[in-house]
Amino acid sequence: MITAYDAIGLAGVVATLYAYARVQWQREYAKNIWFSLHNLIGAICMLVTLSENWNLSSFTVNVVWSCISLYGVYRCLKYRWQSRREG
Repeated sequence: MITAYDAIGLAGVVATLYAYARVQWQREYAKNIWFSLHNLIGAICMLVTLSENWNLSSFTVNVVWSCISLYGVYRCLKYRWQSRREG
């Protein structure tokens, strides 16, 4: 039986794999904020699952993945802000 935690975790896996696949299919996608947001949402969903089924390795990789994704969101927003200022 799939629990709510499992469903949230699976949604996170789908979001992360979707973002990764989009990068492979279309290189420009990585410059879009949606890439980082999909990765961030995926990592957060997988962290929710870990609150039910703890695994230190998975927790560590998802915390790092979240930090990298937050940095990507920051860079995209900074780029947009600078572009608007210059344009």
